[in-house]
Amino acid sequence: MTGFDVTSGSIYVGCQGWRYADWRAVAPCPDATPFYRANTPATHELACYSRTFDLVEVDSTFYAVPQARTLEGWAAQTPQDFRFTLKLPRALTHEARLRRGRGTLLEFCKRSELLGPKLAAILIQLPPSFGTDELPALERFLPHLPAGLPFAVEFRDPGWLNWRTLELLCRHQVALTLGETPWIDTATSLPWLEHLPVDWVYVRIMGAKQGGLERFTHLQVNRDRELSEWAAALKQLALEGRNACVLLDNHFQGFSPGSASLLKRKLGQPIHPFPRDSIHSGGQLGLDLDVVPSREDATM
Repeated sequence: MTGFDVTSGSIYVGCQGWRYADWRAVAPCPDATPFYRANTPATHELACYSRTFDLVEVDSTFYAVPQARTLEGWAAQTPQDFRFTLKLPRALTHEARLRRGRGTLLEFCKRSELLGPKLAAILIQLPPSFGTDELPALERFLPHLPAGLPFAVEFRDPGWLNWRTLELLCRHQVALTLGETPWIDTATSLPWLEHLPVDWVYVRIMGAKQGGLERFTHLQVNRDRELSEWAAALKQLALEGRNACVLLDNHFQGFSPGSASLLKRKLGQPIHPFPRDSIHSGGQLGLDLDVVPSREDATM
């Protein structure tokens, strides 16, 4: 199994999570751009989300190894071409700091395989305090990763962006995570797209959680420059036959479905309507985007 069981040069775009109360039409905000209808059952949200986007990052796996029935349910609710990225549990990355927990690692990976080809990546998200002085821990950890699964490492200390790190990741066929984050910004990330350790990259486009955004109801911050820079770089990546998982966060502009749709437009990808919209409601998106049928309707 690899991160992309698809044609080379594929750019998957989605959101960091799919369940937020502010995404519902009940949010008391005059500028709101609801993603879900107010009466959408929580158990139906993932299926609705997958009609608009083909990728999602799962945050809940950071807190615990998911149950088998949970993963099987996610797979059953989504289209064949849908992809998930799962965060490795914090018990391994933040508590053990990669120094113990092999049993948890193997259990998590075995469960992750239940997603089959829908598993795009397993994200090894390291804390900002995990500096290059802990290189020996990383060197001992990577050989224990089960072969055939798509792993990516997110460093939150820019000191890790060096040739020694790339060589280590290449040796173990682990992807690098880049992005626009409070720890490593776009200007720092983009040059490293030319030196990826494997043929795909994990991109996280985030904002600061202390950035002053109180609700996630609509786009509130203009980040067109960063989105344009990433779109240009990702287009070049695709032309070179490499792939990417791109996940956007609510804190980036205030509403990650809107940010993801804007990035898809800049990439020249089709924009699908939000679940609460009909095919003819493009103007209601509040994003000045041309929409096409939902992913489900488009493939019928």
